[in-house]
Amino acid sequence: MTALYHEAEQALGEIAVAVQTDRSISLGRLETLAGDVVSALQQHDELVVEAFAGQSGSSLITNLINVAILGTKVGIGLGYYGEELRQLTLAGLVHDIGLLAVPKSLITKAGRLTQEERALIERHPELGYQVIQKCGPAYYWLAQLTRQAHERFNGQGYPNRLTGREISEMALILGVVDIFDALVSERPYRRRMLPHEAVKELLVAERRTFPREILKALVEQFSAYPLGTTVRLTTGEVAMVTTVNSRYPLRPTVRMDDQRASEGSSPDDIDLSRTPLLSIAETLNPPMVGRLTFSDATPSPTISAAPTTASDSFASLLESLDAVVLTLQGVVEAKRTSCRPPDADAHDTGTSTESDRLFHRHT
Repeated sequence: MTALYHEAEQALGEIAVAVQTDRSISLGRLETLAGDVVSALQQHDELVVEAFAGQSGSSLITNLINVAILGTKVGIGLGYYGEELRQLTLAGLVHDIGLLAVPKSLITKAGRLTQEERALIERHPELGYQVIQKCGPAYYWLAQLTRQAHERFNGQGYPNRLTGREISEMALILGVVDIFDALVSERPYRRRMLPHEAVKELLVAERRTFPREILKALVEQFSAYPLGTTVRLTTGEVAMVTTVNSRYPLRPTVRMDDQRASEGSSPDDIDLSRTPLLSIAETLNPPMVGRLTFSDATPSPTISAAPTTASDSFASLLESLDAVVLTLQGVVEAKRTSCRPPDADAHDTGTSTESDRLFHRHT
């Protein structure tokens, strides 16, 4: 999967050069890559771990790949399959291609954008539309999606201030995962958010910007603890998430830290949905590439259902215990926040305009 990610970087790098030199592009290689991404994600979540790992290449190109990966996961959650799913993935790979036609000096400018500069940034969906339209009538649908990727359900997007169902559902999926990727990516002015923190931010700041069903699908896919996340349990022990539990997202299966193996014992896998008195106390690190082993021949059971024999009372007990843990975590975080300098979170608010968010994503 690392090789697939790097192949996508190379292909998009070549397209970037073509766009910047005003040459026509070919989408055949990206279509093949989109099919490969879909096939991989239908088997396991290794590409999701790659997307969350924080790549070191061009932030513009990394964002295109990550939106394709994360958008595909949300699409799967919404029931997309077959050609429709491959189209969503391809759209993710080119959704911000118009930014490649914007002067690099503007994208990398330090400081706040002027009104004129913001207007130029907000032209990039139209520029992307023009680039894709030159690929021929077969890609008209893709050009339209590229033009709509920054439109918002409440009419506060751009470039055409479309509202509601005037906007393609695929474009709205790309829009929400675009912001999500920005939040989980490192920025000079703040640390990267963990996936569940980013979802919480989205639900607060963007709850009227995207349809409820799309936000719900994103929550189900990324809200809690993705594979490879390092966590601390309520016992104080460190563990890594190895299986996601779709029914109890706060209670995945975890593998105890390698320290046990160094002491002569094999690492233990613990299904937290079967241990009411043991749960996750805090997240330590986001997913890291190389910590999990996947096999294409024997797909990893990365998402499991909760025990079918769990009684309603047992389920209620789990939910009550999780609520207590979340409350305690909130109290701790509130105390930390109260101790920060007044300007420490100036860049972390969800009140910035979409163009400001776009600017900060690429600097």
